[in-house]
Amino acid sequence: MLKNRYITIVLLLFAVPFAIKAQSPYTMFGLGSLDDCTLGINSGMGGVGYAINNKMQINPKNPASYAAMDSLTFLFDVGMSVESDWVKEHLPQGQTLRETKTTANFDYAVAQFPVGKYFAASLGVMPFSKVNYEYNKNIPFGEYSNYGEGGIHQVYLGFASKLYKDLYLGVNASFLFGNITHSSTILPTSDYNVVAMIAQSKMHITDYKIDIGLRYTQSINEKNSITIGAVYSPQKKILGKKYDDLYQLETSGETSLSVDSDTTSLKNNYEMAATYGVGLGYNWDDKLIVGVDFTYQPWSKAKYLPTWKQNYTDADLKGNYNDRYRISVGAEYKNATYSTKYFDRMRFRAGAYYEKSYIKVQGNNLSEAGATIGLGLPIMKDKSLINLSAQYFHRKLSPDAKVVENGVSFSIGISFNEFWFFKRKIE
Repeated sequence: MLKNRYITIVLLLFAVPFAIKAQSPYTMFGLGSLDDCTLGINSGMGGVGYAINNKMQINPKNPASYAAMDSLTFLFDVGMSVESDWVKEHLPQGQTLRETKTTANFDYAVAQFPVGKYFAASLGVMPFSKVNYEYNKNIPFGEYSNYGEGGIHQVYLGFASKLYKDLYLGVNASFLFGNITHSSTILPTSDYNVVAMIAQSKMHITDYKIDIGLRYTQSINEKNSITIGAVYSPQKKILGKKYDDLYQLETSGETSLSVDSDTTSLKNNYEMAATYGVGLGYNWDDKLIVGVDFTYQPWSKAKYLPTWKQNYTDADLKGNYNDRYRISVGAEYKNATYSTKYFDRMRFRAGAYYEKSYIKVQGNNLSEAGATIGLGLPIMKDKSLINLSAQYFHRKLSPDAKVVENGVSFSIGISFNEFWFFKRKIE
């Protein structure tokens, strides 16, 4: 019976759809919008997770957290979200363009289980980056449009160990894969003898990533404790191929199609920045959890070849990104874990964050600020939860904020918590 359950969970993890979408115009730059391994509990708390001390929830943000789980428990978590974005663009002529888009996304499916008394493991699938944008504009002789889609997915396997008392060490090994496609099209009107052009650039990524986490909890007294967490991921070259294709369609005379193609390796032209993350958490009587996280990624040191750049030198590969940092704060409160009253077992969450993005647009820096709220709803008398969260975010460029983006995201996740490894003495 236990073996069949394991097989079922593994099939669920890898049978989920891999379509991931974002709808921000800023995803046309770099690798798109980066994901921070946030599950249901993290989403409602502003994205904190490096030093959250919660044995009932999976926390891939810090792989060291796996070994702190109950040795008799099996955890499984799956989530999805719906996002609406409102984009406003200020034109030089004084006009303002507005657009609203809504998408639904699969977010993650992860599992966690003990491996002996002092070890635990986790595996799952989550997004790493998301790309989805589309815009059109009129040009003197026709129409010009840009379109992009895709993203990078990560399938990870993590292990953690208890080193000493409340000191834990963990590692996530992730396989990264996916396609990022950018297309530019010029469609002239029939009044002009101009060549229609379609340029397409496709990045096909097959790569890996390592994340190392450390976590330590120090008890202050019987009811109070402080947790410190840290995560590190080294800088590395991005592996895969890049395919550039140019299609030309003659619009006068005899119609003909010409194709120009080029294939290059990503390894020498693209890099992934290192990640440094630290967090501080406070736990009061297993009722109140408060956390603060700081993440830093020196993307300015990473190579990146702009999408349509040709005849480039090594100097063109540097300085195309900004260093990224993110500050998150969040809290969760529940009155009691095992109360007979449903309201007492509910979890109430809130958080906020500020992020300076790695994306640079014509010398302008992108920043994002947001606030979150969340609920953890117990399923009957079980320790399993339905996690609901809502997020408001605001993105803009500076100093030239001609494109401003606001949006809300609603997510739902189901976290299953079962005693799969408990041996009954009486059948």
